[in-house]
Amino acid sequence: MKATPRPRGVIQTNPKYLTPFKFKDYVFPNDFCLVQDTRECLPLFNRLPKGLTVCSATLKVGDYSLKGFEDKIACERKQISDLIPYCTSDHVATKAKMVKLEKMEWAGLIIEARESEVSQRYPFSQASPESIRQALASFSVKHKVHIYIGDREHITRWMIDRFIKFWVWKKSL
Repeated sequence: MKATPRPRGVIQTNPKYLTPFKFKDYVFPNDFCLVQDTRECLPLFNRLPKGLTVCSATLKVGDYSLKGFEDKIACERKQISDLIPYCTSDHVATKAKMVKLEKMEWAGLIIEARESEVSQRYPFSQASPESIRQALASFSVKHKVHIYIGDREHITRWMIDRFIKFWVWKKSL
């Protein structure tokens, strides 16, 4: 096969790759119910996805779980303003939370921020971005907590995808 050289400085683009990809709508199983901790002040959803049932309850671990599996799956949610003390000054309380999350069959930490925000100095804080990075690495490796950083739409999709997969897997056993 012979390749045709492109003229220098000309980048050819495929319009198919310039349009944003649209994911399929969620398909929620029957009896699937997302549990949101009653202490969660800021709701995760601006609008509930079609077919999603959400109930409130006081969770022992995390901010979100699945009804019937509260002792098996949990997801903790942090915004950048919460993440800094979570990883630094509140490390004693955080350690206790991590030990609880570690005992779950699946645990996640969703961080509502851009990755660039997590890796830069935060105003009004002496915390080093390196200490935050190392804390997150520790949560992931030592405590087996899955971490995802993104905007609200992406962290919601990430969490719900995993919750649906977990629910379907556990119900099939």
